[in-house]
Amino acid sequence: MTSRITTTAATPTADLARFIVEARVPVDVRGTTRRYLLDWLGSTVAGGELRPPTIIREVINSLGGHPQATVLADGSRTSAPLAALANAAASHVLEMDDLDRASISHPAAPVVAAALAVAERDGATGEELLDAIAIGYEVMIRVGEALGPSHYEHWHTTGTAGTFGAAAAAARIGRLDAQATLSALGSAGTMTAGLWEFLADGAMSKQLHPGKAAHDGVLAALLAARGFTAASRILEGAKGLLAAMSDAPDLDALTEGLSISMERWRIENVSFKVHASCRHTHPAVDAALQLREQHELHPAQIERVEVRVYSQALGLLDGMEPTTPYAAKFSLPFCVASALRFGDLAPHRFSDQTIADADTLALTERVTFTTDPALDLLYPAAWPSIVSILLRTGERLEARIDHPAGDPESGITEADIAAKFRTLTDAILGERSAALAHAVLEAEPTPSAAAIARLATATVPSNAPA
Repeated sequence: MTSRITTTAATPTADLARFIVEARVPVDVRGTTRRYLLDWLGSTVAGGELRPPTIIREVINSLGGHPQATVLADGSRTSAPLAALANAAASHVLEMDDLDRASISHPAAPVVAAALAVAERDGATGEELLDAIAIGYEVMIRVGEALGPSHYEHWHTTGTAGTFGAAAAAARIGRLDAQATLSALGSAGTMTAGLWEFLADGAMSKQLHPGKAAHDGVLAALLAARGFTAASRILEGAKGLLAAMSDAPDLDALTEGLSISMERWRIENVSFKVHASCRHTHPAVDAALQLREQHELHPAQIERVEVRVYSQALGLLDGMEPTTPYAAKFSLPFCVASALRFGDLAPHRFSDQTIADADTLALTERVTFTTDPALDLLYPAAWPSIVSILLRTGERLEARIDHPAGDPESGITEADIAAKFRTLTDAILGERSAALAHAVLEAEPTPSAAAIARLATATVPSNAPA
């Protein structure tokens, strides 16, 4: 029998605060959480030297900060909020970090970055780190579910709900009591942000969103620990988050089934990503790859490609052109064309050279997409697409994907996750790549944040802690 969370205030935000403080994470959920921690590390290590997180890191270095936590890209140490900012931004730039369908968000980017930074600062155990990550996922995803798809039309849920997840993880590691945790959530909510307008310019803001979410979540917890008060009804209040940022909020999603001894956790249903593009492109990419392999297709055989998608994907994909490597990740025609041409959609498919490749662009011009109302009915539980390829011979080929590779329904294994990690990090970490994968997935006890940071940095500085 599970214990229903109760508080004196008896509000959804207060219930979440009590959950953060008192939740008991089952052993098997900790095991699952290890996989998401490793997956985040892979994206963070591989993304650290790209331009957007490098700019952020340069600014952080100019600001200075007490050496509390590690920036994984260069091994430098700075304050926990700034380290969380740098690492969260690095983890999101490749578009290889995990994705939760129900909340339409990327939980690892803000949550793990915040948890790792605070755990390293406080000397938390590996088990405490895992618990904070699982709890942060739970809170972030529930807030995202409560905000709903209407929120996603203008707001990047990873940046908005992510601030709550980061605050939850930081508060748990910081051992805040329920009242202080409630204030941490209140401060997190008043700082939450992240708008989609950057897509019109193919700009770098998407990395800033989880970065600021991680930073502000840690900041909220630090303030609350010193007695800084904040709104106690930041989620459900008349001028709170749901009222301000959602046309159709689902208040019940915040606490339905929530207890300190739950058996099923939201983290168990989060999807991994195997393609380095916007997740909304993945089902079409998988369908294209399936047809390519089954029929040994060559681009010269293809007259045109027609893709049917759920209408909710248009908010991000419609009108996107491969004008920059980052914009190309949101161009459905470019992603499908690249997959058909090369047989994969790895990170190196998005560069200044690839987006100018004449053969890929010629095939891109032959790819069109439209919405299908029948597919709308399945979203967001499934993110389906149908790809139809007309060959020059007149033959038509078709494939449908409801659950792209990486969804729990796709049968992704721990070995698959470890292989993805090694692919992303072997060239950067060398022998430490295998050691890190083993330590995170299998070592007992779970390595501390400091031990993980030592293995995960491309350069280990001489002043790194033992």
